Amino acid sequence: MKKLLASLAVCLAAMSANAADYPAVLTWTQRVVLSTPVSGVVAAVPAVAGERVSEGQVLVQLDKRPFESALRNADAQARKYRLNREEAERELQRTRELYERTVISVHDLQLAEIAFASADADYASARAELEAAQLHLGYATVQAPFAGLVLEVSVAQGVTVVNTQQATPMVTLAMDRPMVARARVAAEEAGALSPGQSATVEVDGQSYPAKVVHIGAEADASGRYELTVSFDPGDAALRAGLPAQIDAGH
Repeated sequence: MKKLLASLAVCLAAMSANAADYPAVLTWTQRVVLSTPVSGVVAAVPAVAGERVSEGQVLVQLDKRPFESALRNADAQARKYRLNREEAERELQRTRELYERTVISVHDLQLAEIAFASADADYASARAELEAAQLHLGYATVQAPFAGLVLEVSVAQGVTVVNTQQATPMVTLAMDRPMVARARVAAEEAGALSPGQSATVEVDGQSYPAKVVHIGAEADASGRYELTVSFDPGDAALRAGLPAQIDAGH
């Protein structure tokens, strides 16, 4: 009987040493609050809270007409200053030829050089304004930077957003494929784990293959380290905050 109890104790000790189950909590791989740096009137809000969207899908659309008008004006100014620059360049070339033939003075040549430099600067400034107008037109459309789940929509059609000082939150988007499970482990457990190591995440009795993606380098106040694993939930509608169990057996 003593031998049997001793053997059982050894087995339990071995199981305890090999156990690597950690209580965890699910989180999103990434969570972002989307907005735009330009001000305008919200023309449409295709995004719907709770909906999954694809990368590049339009979430919020500002009225593009003011931005399109500004772009046309900037394009016209750029074409105007390009013609002025070309004329100033031709005039400078003629002036240099006359100067080389000693027909005009150094002062006349300097005036032509100054006129060209001024026309060149005007054209460069107009091109910069054109590029800015093109960017602002692009900013009028808020798109999903990645495929994910719309958590919250904070604007409505017809609302005027003023983003001169601080960007107005518009849509909160979460990357839910893959999902992440996070746990806290003791120092000796953290030392036995390594990034890329296979693991398993269990949620509501369902198991998912996972991989260790991060092991914290600094302990929290309780002396434990963060363990992060990533997994694909497939068709399961999992949410951040759900309790889980990580099995990182080794």
